[in-house]
Amino acid sequence: MKRILQSKILWATALLLSLGIAGCNIFNPTESINIKDDDAEALTYEGYKRIRDNEYSEAEYYFNKAIAADSNHSKAWFGLMKSTLNRKLNGDSTNIFSLLSYINASRDSKVPFTGMSDNVANKLQEAIDTVNAIADIFISRDKEGKTDSVVTYKTISEGYMILQMMKTMLILRKTTASMQGCSLTKGKDNSCDMGTVLNNLKNDPTETVEAFHAVFTTCEDNPESMSKMFDSYLQGFGDLKEESQKNAVSSMCGALAKEAEHAKETEDQQTKTLNIIIGQFGYSDILDDDGDGCVDEEIYDGEDNDGDGEIDEDISDKTNEIEYDNDLILKNITKGNTDIKDLRVVKSIGPNEKYKKVDIDMNGITVANDPSNDQKELSREWAFIYPEYKNRKATSDHRLVFAFELVFNPQNLPPEEYAAYKKAVAKDTDINNIQYNLTFRKQFIGGCWVNYNEERFMQWFEGRN
Repeated sequence: MKRILQSKILWATALLLSLGIAGCNIFNPTESINIKDDDAEALTYEGYKRIRDNEYSEAEYYFNKAIAADSNHSKAWFGLMKSTLNRKLNGDSTNIFSLLSYINASRDSKVPFTGMSDNVANKLQEAIDTVNAIADIFISRDKEGKTDSVVTYKTISEGYMILQMMKTMLILRKTTASMQGCSLTKGKDNSCDMGTVLNNLKNDPTETVEAFHAVFTTCEDNPESMSKMFDSYLQGFGDLKEESQKNAVSSMCGALAKEAEHAKETEDQQTKTLNIIIGQFGYSDILDDDGDGCVDEEIYDGEDNDGDGEIDEDISDKTNEIEYDNDLILKNITKGNTDIKDLRVVKSIGPNEKYKKVDIDMNGITVANDPSNDQKELSREWAFIYPEYKNRKATSDHRLVFAFELVFNPQNLPPEEYAAYKKAVAKDTDINNIQYNLTFRKQFIGGCWVNYNEERFMQWFEGRN
């Protein structure tokens, strides 16, 4: 079954839809509540009355009192989240629903929350962090059976996920603030490159990974939320039947959540996790982002396809002809396999029109400019050494043909030292002040640098400043 993935994530549409379908979650402060005769119930009722009167500080007071009286009272936790969120955003005409204007203003933009002032952005960030602290306690208690289950994790899952999505978008907004063409004002053209924006998230990955972890954990537990909001865009399992799709979405989110959990261990792991997650969005920047000299060489499949020891490190354009083995993916899901490599089993790959002009290994030949035989470059840059996945898995060799003769880390440096060199090379982007010349890169990095001449070396710096 062939699935050609799309290159544009309609984040604004997804958020608008999400706010519209949120229903009985933390964005909806007006649902009724049945009164019981115990103190916690009475205090909770008083809290909801204050919410309906827009008296959010007073509502918080009653909800906190209710929780103190009965920490199992889920409607009090629910009310506390809602009142806290509204209190934090109250004032200056800012509230959850006023955010719709910012989303609408950014619908045709690559950058989220176009036109939002720093004051509003900081207020929204503080509100999200404060509510998250409450929600995390509630979710933990709900999973441990320490609430009355009238309101559950599932009840708030969509709203909770929306908050995490907003948090990642605020991080994107912050990332783009100093980038050329990305600090948008009304009427200005959005010329910033989204691939570069996403890669810049890796400069300060901790906060981003935490937000993604919350999104994917919630999605794993409540896959219908992600399906509803994104129509399975993120997973690419839209051709599957409903139950199979739900299982596939849950498994994929679980795999991404596991990656994000591992990312808490080291900064390098955080970067690798972000590489895998960023690959979902499909924005190629046609640059060497990891310093090995190869251009957008990785395919998003959770494997090290070029043999450099990193996984999905460059952003590949998802409009490329990537065919996944959905039958095998479903078998892996049935077996309970939840690693990215088991959920992104690639049958075959090929370039779209844009990538036919891209020289991935920088040997001077592309599909477009090779008059002798287009298949020559297809077999190098767009084919696996072992075409059959079972053979790739059996040999633990997922390399593409172009990487067959390449040597990464030719000096056999310790992995940490080699990674540091690559990172330094990737950041050495000023053509007027080159820190690491081509000879150094060939000698200490290896990889695709061996294919460069001085002319192509100068081309490497194009579009980086």
